[in-house]
Amino acid sequence: MRLILLCFFLMFGSNALSQEFKVASTGASLRDLPFGRIEKTLKEGETGNLTEIYSFWGKTNGGWINLDYTEYSFPPYRETGKLVLNYKIADNGTVVFSDFKKGSFSVIVLNRKAVLSNGTERIVLNAGTSLLKFEGGFIYKSRFYTNLSFPESFTEVNLQELLKSLNRIIGIFNSAKMSSPLSERLGYFVKTLPLKESDLKLIKLSDGIALRVFVKYEFFQKDGSPILGRKTRLFLKKSNYEFWRHLSEVAFKNGINKFVDIQVLRYDGKGSFENCGFVASSYHLFKDGILKDWKSFLENSESSLSDDLWFFADRVYERLEND
Repeated sequence: MRLILLCFFLMFGSNALSQEFKVASTGASLRDLPFGRIEKTLKEGETGNLTEIYSFWGKTNGGWINLDYTEYSFPPYRETGKLVLNYKIADNGTVVFSDFKKGSFSVIVLNRKAVLSNGTERIVLNAGTSLLKFEGGFIYKSRFYTNLSFPESFTEVNLQELLKSLNRIIGIFNSAKMSSPLSERLGYFVKTLPLKESDLKLIKLSDGIALRVFVKYEFFQKDGSPILGRKTRLFLKKSNYEFWRHLSEVAFKNGINKFVDIQVLRYDGKGSFENCGFVASSYHLFKDGILKDWKSFLENSESSLSDDLWFFADRVYERLEND
């Protein structure tokens, strides 16, 4: 990875443009490299300047940030050089570089996802892709295209269908928790309350849609009655990250293509819910298969959770055995 980035700097570093970004998720990390060590965490609304873009990562003065968590203004592409080439465009759209015709080409690198088309073909290109631009159109992988466009959003989200899908996952995990050995011994379990439409907030950004979801937890007796006088804590941190991973996955499969920001709210024992932090995950990390299990989700998500949130199962078992 470091070698790839070094080549990137050598090729395009001198053509950097500085544009502003703004954090749109509850928090986002600055790293020494894409997927690298965390140097600093920025909060929602904090801004900075971008100098380079590599795939879905942006370089700032303080490190690299996953652009899925941001809204940013950056030219759709930048010119990195010029070439004079002899070329010929065949009837089928294939470009042959020969002595037939001389033309001046600009080498451009995309800063945003884009669509190339020529009437019969249409392909989607990611940020960081290089292509040739000239008076007649564009050349990519030896194919000629007449149009390059930058759609504002590539998906539409059906909020009602998304709500049903998320609540289906909540129902499955609630059933598993209610019948677990731990809840059998304690006589109660942590229930995730069903989501309402007001618990979902779509965040429309210039290059996609993000989701903020408010997830509420409360202790319930095995007979289905809530425990009103106790502050709720979560058991088994591993299973909770797997639950959050499933919620995020469902949202990404239902059209969310920026980030999923899960707000964790637990019953405070006094008739209301308190916010105990967040867990946010990136669409491109999901799309690339990086969020494949609870461990990879934990390692690659953005999160900040209250220490007071957790109630570790091994301590519960020790207490039961001692009693």
